[in-house]
Amino acid sequence: MCGRFITTGTWEEYRKYLSILPPEVERLNGPQPNYNIAPTSELDIIVRQEDAVAIQPVTWGLIPHWAKDSKTRAMINARGETVADKPFFRTSFEYGRCLVPATGYFEWKSEGKEKQPYLIHLPGDAPVFEPFAFAGIMSRNKALDTVTFAIVTLAADPSVSHLHGRMPVVLNNDVLDAWMDPETGKAGALELLQHNRGADFIYHPVTKAVGNVRNKGPELIDEVDAA
Repeated sequence: MCGRFITTGTWEEYRKYLSILPPEVERLNGPQPNYNIAPTSELDIIVRQEDAVAIQPVTWGLIPHWAKDSKTRAMINARGETVADKPFFRTSFEYGRCLVPATGYFEWKSEGKEKQPYLIHLPGDAPVFEPFAFAGIMSRNKALDTVTFAIVTLAADPSVSHLHGRMPVVLNNDVLDAWMDPETGKAGALELLQHNRGADFIYHPVTKAVGNVRNKGPELIDEVDAA
């Protein structure tokens, strides 16, 4: 799963790696550095608006378009094995595919009686590791006046599977256009989930302070001695 992640680059830096972003994003401020993004956070993600790619603030925790009240539990992750058919996600998967920029994510590994957090990221120099994009799906709920998203996950790549059995899908740069293309059908979109950069990730242990969502400082991504 993916329950916490970081954004530490600028849009100009993201565009060096995410070719789908239009040139005008380089003039935008942000995304603001955030070293501990948690569910219910609102952040700028990559969406399609009519025929163009755009940046839009969206809340993490998907609420389906058909929900009538706030009793419906928001979901932060969607399993890639069932996302196309599960009623909670299938409309978002078909019509609301999006990309969630990030520079790393956290996972917790049980080590004895303790759980040690790790930052998983692509190579690069801290604090701005190589930027990437999670495969996401979003939902617009008119009744509740919400725009929300979830991150798609699959079984973890062997490179990180000993930390956690699941991982977010990080799409290869060459399939970003197809993922965002409304003409890509369900079968095609499911196939794109296999174009995952999981084998490229590296990781290091970080402070347990990341477990508290009130902690937001850059020290959260510093390498520490594992418990």
